[in-house]
Amino acid sequence: MSASSLAEGGRAAAVIVAGGAGTRLGGAVRKQYLSIGGEPVLLRAIRPFLQHPRISAVVVVLPPDDVAHPPAWLADLPVRIVAGGAERGDSVRNGLRATPDAAALVLIHDGARPFVSIDIIDRVLDGCADGGAIAAVPVTDTIQQVNAAGVILHTPDRSTLWQAQTPQGFPRAGILDAYQRAAEEGIAGTDDAGLYARYIGPVRVVVGAYDNLKVTRPDDLPIAELIAARSSSSP
Repeated sequence: MSASSLAEGGRAAAVIVAGGAGTRLGGAVRKQYLSIGGEPVLLRAIRPFLQHPRISAVVVVLPPDDVAHPPAWLADLPVRIVAGGAERGDSVRNGLRATPDAAALVLIHDGARPFVSIDIIDRVLDGCADGGAIAAVPVTDTIQQVNAAGVILHTPDRSTLWQAQTPQGFPRAGILDAYQRAAEEGIAGTDDAGLYARYIGPVRVVVGAYDNLKVTRPDDLPIAELIAARSSSSP
């Protein structure tokens, strides 16, 4: 099945990347396992992909120490669990290799983004008809480019700036090739879209959501609780 036919309604695979130590929030619990609105962050990140009719396989990348004994709630889900690597790019590459060969498209999503929606997944899949596509939102604040001393060098036109989110979607063969070539050249794969654009071809943005928050800092937790509470009260 071609990428274009998948974008029109076929099936794809998803890789949920939760292979990091998750220690920046502090505490003994990795951030992907923290409870938001009574549910683990990672479970919230996985569920929309399991429920999506165009996603036929879900791979979850965990820290190597967690693979043999994942949380019970995760072990019960219809997902494939693989070990992450030393860097994010290594984890993504491991996850991509575990997706089915038959999947023409693959979506890559951060396990620390618990509020991705079915609509966002649809928009990313639709955007992959002729290349890569990522969820993103327009930048609302003025961005300043500065030098090492903190002196402003340039004020980019805000209308051209978008804040990248996940999921990010690509033809499976292309993103696998991009990650392989990056590894051979010693380039760290910190940004999926950047690697695809460097080695394979164009990547477009589709509209994400400001609520599609990545839980990274302690200040993100109360915001995430508010989003979860609002979501649970919606009809």
